[in-house]
Amino acid sequence: MRLLQHIFFIAIIVFYSDVNYAIDDTPSTDPTPSTDKLVIDIVNTLIETAPVEKKTTKELYKLSKQQPIWTDDKAIKAALKLLGNAHRKGLRNKDYKVEWLKTKWAFLKAAKISSFHQLALFESTLSSSVLHYYSDTRYGRIRTKRVGAFLKQDKKVPEFTKKIWETIQRKEFSELEKEWEPTFFLYENLKRALNNYQDAYKQDPKGFKSSKSLKKGGKSEQVARLRHLLITLEDFPVDKDGQPKNTTTTEDVFDKPLADALKNYQGRHWLKKTGYVDNRTLKTLNHPLPKRIEKIELGLERLRWQPHYEENRLILVNIPSFRLWAYNNLDEKPFTIRVVVGKTKGHKTPVLSSKMGHVVFRPYWGIPSSILKKEIYPAMKRDPTYLKRHNMEMTRGGRVRQKPGGRNALGLVKFIFPNRHAIYLHDTPSKSLFRRSKRDFSHGCVRVSNPDKLAGYLLGWKKANIKKAMYKGKNRWVKLKHKMPIMIMYSTVLALKGPHVSFIGDVYGKDATLKRLLNKKYNSI
Repeated sequence: MRLLQHIFFIAIIVFYSDVNYAIDDTPSTDPTPSTDKLVIDIVNTLIETAPVEKKTTKELYKLSKQQPIWTDDKAIKAALKLLGNAHRKGLRNKDYKVEWLKTKWAFLKAAKISSFHQLALFESTLSSSVLHYYSDTRYGRIRTKRVGAFLKQDKKVPEFTKKIWETIQRKEFSELEKEWEPTFFLYENLKRALNNYQDAYKQDPKGFKSSKSLKKGGKSEQVARLRHLLITLEDFPVDKDGQPKNTTTTEDVFDKPLADALKNYQGRHWLKKTGYVDNRTLKTLNHPLPKRIEKIELGLERLRWQPHYEENRLILVNIPSFRLWAYNNLDEKPFTIRVVVGKTKGHKTPVLSSKMGHVVFRPYWGIPSSILKKEIYPAMKRDPTYLKRHNMEMTRGGRVRQKPGGRNALGLVKFIFPNRHAIYLHDTPSKSLFRRSKRDFSHGCVRVSNPDKLAGYLLGWKKANIKKAMYKGKNRWVKLKHKMPIMIMYSTVLALKGPHVSFIGDVYGKDATLKRLLNKKYNSI
């Protein structure tokens, strides 16, 4: 490897000697430094700045046959434009040293004699930044295990670097960007919402700020600012020229179209659709746009961790929403129900991705070891009849399980999918908990409010057959004809339909942790 590096560094010296003459062909009387000194200079530069130990970097320069990659001004401009728009994807431009690269390239092109050290530094930094950008776009910026998300990501280094190398050769990055970026509808919707919020902030950095409510018929500057905000966020419909539809009054008058647009805004923020700016709506509107943008950026990062779905079916559970959405077709309206998730203290529901394969009617509950030790065994010592009274039994292997029936902790239906955490969806006897707005009461598994409807939706059975399987007969496993992808995610923002974002409470307090980790991701150059 050391010899390979040495050859590469010498190749850079030879190439950039030619580049200097191309930039400025005026003869120089300056003494040329020795080859040994140049090699030492460039070796120190690249070792200090380029992640040479990473597989992607080695693969990229293996494809270039250890020759410098950034030899064409058009390719460099295209790469800098790509990195300069990173913020439109919810990434940070400074992580890819965009301003430094732009300034350095302008300096190198203008210089009569360019330092080999500076040329090598530019080469290595641009390569590193492009690799980081594409990796961050597809897989996210941090290792998911650091935030308790155990998701399998198929990182094929040779394929990854080959595509980047071919893109650099074509000097065109937009095609790969479309192919490489997640195409999942939640991601696309949220990215569009991010751009809307960024545009709204750019147009009006002060944002909507009011100390009083606004109602239909009112007239003020704040009404005009509210209209502009709702147009940018796509709550207010516009025509093909971008002009507000159905508006006959001046923009500072609170008319019916504005009231209708406000109802859209209120609906996606879980507010009562009053059509005027009441106190709760005012509090939401007054929330700083940069904070909204930050939330959306965190949501995009979390979606990049997910496997790249190609199927058109999905069960989605968002933990902070306390809700499940089931899609037999992503283009159609989903079936949705309330859920109960794991307790905030000690029993958080994990983030995971899998494929559901079975529905179990009248399930047994194999009690986990942690619950046995903390709850069941102490109760058995206090009361010898505990197992019998709770419809439980000891198995031959010495385990304890609860027999099927209405008193079973899993209720009458269980939905199974393989995962390392032994998490599943299930019914529950504790129906009253679904009436609460904050529903974190389980030991980690996800309780569903309408298991009969979910089972019917997945199996395509008639209601009578579902009821019969639930209330009569014995324990029964039913295999789904086609496995159903399931995503249990954690996001404090959702855009389920178009760019209309719902902002959600941070039940497990994960946003602050993720923000801290992302801020530490890269050091400045």
